[in-house]
Amino acid sequence: MEQSCDEELIRSLCLTFSLESPQSWKLSGGTRNRTIVLDTSSGLWMARQRHPALCGDVRLAFDHAVVAHLAGLGVSVVAPRASEQGQTWWECEDTVWEIHPFISGRAMRENDADDLIALGEALGHFHAAGRSFPLRMEKLGPRGETDPTELLSKAKELADLSPECASAVAPYRDWVEQAVASLPDAVYETLPHTLVHGDIQPGNLIFGYSGVRAFVDMDWCAWRPRIYDLAFTIPFCCATHVAPIDGTDIWSLTQALEVKAEMRTAFLEAYERIASPLTACEWAAMDAQTVLSWCHSRIFGAYKVPVGERATFLARPPFDLNALGVAC
Repeated sequence: MEQSCDEELIRSLCLTFSLESPQSWKLSGGTRNRTIVLDTSSGLWMARQRHPALCGDVRLAFDHAVVAHLAGLGVSVVAPRASEQGQTWWECEDTVWEIHPFISGRAMRENDADDLIALGEALGHFHAAGRSFPLRMEKLGPRGETDPTELLSKAKELADLSPECASAVAPYRDWVEQAVASLPDAVYETLPHTLVHGDIQPGNLIFGYSGVRAFVDMDWCAWRPRIYDLAFTIPFCCATHVAPIDGTDIWSLTQALEVKAEMRTAFLEAYERIASPLTACEWAAMDAQTVLSWCHSRIFGAYKVPVGERATFLARPPFDLNALGVAC
């Protein structure tokens, strides 16, 4: 048994969610949330601890309502299990836990046209179903984790740490400023909105033999322009990397990349077939939003590594925007 998992916690989770007797368990990965795979007499389950900043009854209720809505329309998501009291989360001292059925599968294959087409179709279904979701909840403002003002603020904090960090973060500050000049708030807000996943990357996708089995980690689902998801997918799923992406390792997730035009096209064409064709305004905004998504991954990713490693983390290639396959 995994010794770093508290046995009392495991037994309490199993009791609360009627999972029957725990037989074994092990920690799973994640850059933000602690997860535990539980093997019980009722089957395999995934226990997931919500990040403290992403809890609160209103937010949890919203996220779980999103999953229920999407699942009801046939989208590949995994609904949380309810306790005997009907609650889909459990508060234990200062932590909050969700329980999901364990979904077996495989990682997305890099530079694989079939997987990219399957992802485009699955995300198209997700966004098409999301248009009818009635609830709204603001998460980090209209531009979410790619808000230019917040990106520039965090970049300045990093620059103030040391001359090395200032030099390493300077290109990202320039790229954010270029992107927001191309895609200001007023234009961004006019783009077609739907319910978005909010964090599309290989670590949040489970594939099977015939496509996407599940979108997981719905903590950042929100009502946003649909290109928000597309612009995360392009650098993380439509690119080649030196090593296979490990979505649980921030260094691996944000490693050097090269977006492949043919892969980007295959993904977006599959998406449009299921959702609807992108508008001229969406095409015009795609490059700038992709840049903001990439800058977010590096700038906020730097806060997930020790202070002494942040300059090294930021100073990795790419050193220009050509690798992202963008024109701005």
